[in-house]
Amino acid sequence: MVQRYSLATISQIVTVALWLSAWMGDHGVGLEALDGELLDEFAAGFVPGAPGRAMAMCRISVIRRFFLDPRSRSPRAPAPAVAGSAGAELNAWGTWQREQGAITERVIRNRRRWASGFVTALVHGDAVRWDDADVAMVNAYIAGRGKGYAPASCSLLVSAMRSLLRWALVTGRIDRDLRRGILRPRVSRATLPRGLTPGQLDALLAAASPATRVGVRDRAVVITLSRLGLRAGEAAGLTLDDIDWAAGRLTVVGKGQRRLTLPLPVDVGQALVAWLRVRPADAQDRAVFVRLRAPIRGLSSAGISDIVVHLAGRAGLGVMHAHRLRHTAAMNVIAAGGTLTEARELLGHSRTDSTHVYARTDLASLRTLVLPFGQVP
Repeated sequence: MVQRYSLATISQIVTVALWLSAWMGDHGVGLEALDGELLDEFAAGFVPGAPGRAMAMCRISVIRRFFLDPRSRSPRAPAPAVAGSAGAELNAWGTWQREQGAITERVIRNRRRWASGFVTALVHGDAVRWDDADVAMVNAYIAGRGKGYAPASCSLLVSAMRSLLRWALVTGRIDRDLRRGILRPRVSRATLPRGLTPGQLDALLAAASPATRVGVRDRAVVITLSRLGLRAGEAAGLTLDDIDWAAGRLTVVGKGQRRLTLPLPVDVGQALVAWLRVRPADAQDRAVFVRLRAPIRGLSSAGISDIVVHLAGRAGLGVMHAHRLRHTAAMNVIAAGGTLTEARELLGHSRTDSTHVYARTDLASLRTLVLPFGQVP
């Protein structure tokens, strides 16, 4: 309203922002990692001529200015560059994190952004006085630094502070563990994974005509995602060489470049065969799923998810992205009597707790844990 946009324009901007939020959720991107390159990737996922593309291309510039132009709003994040003794301490903390292993540079950068203000506040003269740090100061900083951020972002803030304080403890900068007194951030309402019902999945497939080449491709994408639980990026990275027709299996490169071997169900195989029969012979690479307009090359992760977006809109299912089909595959395993271990193997989770969320959808098993009405333990 401050920018004096009309109500119709505001509605369009909010709609595109909701699409962006869903896309970020599908790709595991937090708000703190949003930059111009990611916005370009989001915009590139809209197929020319598709519904909503013109509006997205028109309104994405407003979203870009809001998030990336410091003149468009009051900046909440501190300046990334910290000099002097505070900067030296932050650099030492970063080196320690790298030595721990399995911590990416992006995580280290984001943690630095969250915690740099705390270290700066400890500077007196030319030195960082860690003796001034106590639980009250830590919690006051977290409350102030996290003001206005979503619960998920506040959790990242707390995680960064816990890492900083652990480093300070093991390196002798502080002589007591302050992490025990850190307040937990408020959590958002717990939600269950949202899969598709058989009827919704049928409607999604019906929106892709088997009489057209694009329809055959899109049906193959939907069936592959919903049966094998692939991420959009994993489906985009699937190549012709990854399919072992003789053994009835395919190889997927998952997160962390982990190679997963999955069985090839009959319906997935049939959908892939139907697509490969009409796949352009002049494709520039050996990606399984390719564009049908020049340049004819493998679809990006955004392109895979965009297929689901357009089919869902055509089927009247609302805003939906590829990750809903991944949830569908996992929930179908549970519904068919499979175990969490089997769901984990299908999804390629490296950590067991990532799969535990699906236990809450196993109503049949949960009912056996409920005491009969009136029974007191």
